[in-house]
Amino acid sequence: MSVLKSQRGESTVQFLDTARELEIYTIKTCAKFPKRYMFLITKDIVALASAVYNNAKAANSIYVTTADDARLRREYVTKANCTLQCLLSQIDIAHEFVKTTDANKPIKSTVWEQWATLITTEAKLLASLKERDKKRYGNLS
Repeated sequence: MSVLKSQRGESTVQFLDTARELEIYTIKTCAKFPKRYMFLITKDIVALASAVYNNAKAANSIYVTTADDARLRREYVTKANCTLQCLLSQIDIAHEFVKTTDANKPIKSTVWEQWATLITTEAKLLASLKERDKKRYGNLS
């Protein structure tokens, strides 16, 4: 039976879906940037977005049974968060350089806003995951 939309809550693995959505959005957006920025800016931005998703996926793939497993999972979540912050910095730099696409169409402010929204949402989800894991695996020795 389906759950009513008004009664739906946040999934515990929403951080994976958001990280995936962030990577897809990043690739689509960077593909519109002028080609002259590919090796200077966009290649690194796409690599960072991919690393966020890969680290989140790696953290989720760990089945925690020992304290070492919990530590490794926490490390992957921390790496995902650090990479996310680096991604935000690189997007800010790209915003300074890239004002139009190759077809001289301006890049709308909504594009940058959507990107920032995805990043802040993912950062909140990763922080929430760390807190849940702390409560859940804190008693492992």
